[in-house]
Amino acid sequence: MKKKMYVLGVAALVAAMLALSGVAHSAMWVGAELGGNWVKGSGNTNVLGFDTSADYSFKPSVIGGVTLGYDFVNAGFGAYAWPDWMKYFSFAMDLTYNKLYLNSISNISVGQFNFPNSSINVQVDGYCVAWTFLFMAHYGFLPDSEVPSGRINPYIGVGPAIVWSGFDLGGRSVDAMNVALVVEPGIRWVALPNVSIDTAFRWRYAAPSYNIGGVDLNVNPLNQFAFLVRANYHF
Repeated sequence: MKKKMYVLGVAALVAAMLALSGVAHSAMWVGAELGGNWVKGSGNTNVLGFDTSADYSFKPSVIGGVTLGYDFVNAGFGAYAWPDWMKYFSFAMDLTYNKLYLNSISNISVGQFNFPNSSINVQVDGYCVAWTFLFMAHYGFLPDSEVPSGRINPYIGVGPAIVWSGFDLGGRSVDAMNVALVVEPGIRWVALPNVSIDTAFRWRYAAPSYNIGGVDLNVNPLNQFAFLVRANYHF
């Protein structure tokens, strides 16, 4: 019975979304995103007076989140009489979460001694939460009577992010908060006048610093690369 009610509820939600599909290009949109995340980084610290550096390798992980966006158009919720050229620009912010699994440390350097072929296997679990702000430029192709702005919209987004990250070091936690740079090229596919799908590649650059037992470990850079699929509802 519960399963049937769930199916009926989903069907009703889909029907409601289709019934509201009268606006061809709405100002506000919300979405949910999911994808894969790959991490690469290197860092340095000072141990007993010796400058130490190494490269860090992480396991791939899943990234997911929610997004809220605004198109500078004159239709839909929050619309305004923007100049016509503003229709090529948008603003969006999203909140994402992914795990950080550090699994090896290589190319270790201690003072004047370099060990280019060195590699140490480790198992350190961590996390990353990012609040991202993107300023986006886009252009639509294949317009029709239902979607005059175009069915296919390549875009590029650039902006800052506030990143919270941390690691569990054998029951002891370290964390950091810092500002990151985010660049996201992608394509928006408009399925219905109020439903779109984004396929995107996101690069996020950060340089966090963690204090471990009174010693600062500086990770610069910490590069994260994500392939995202995002479903959006425009209203």
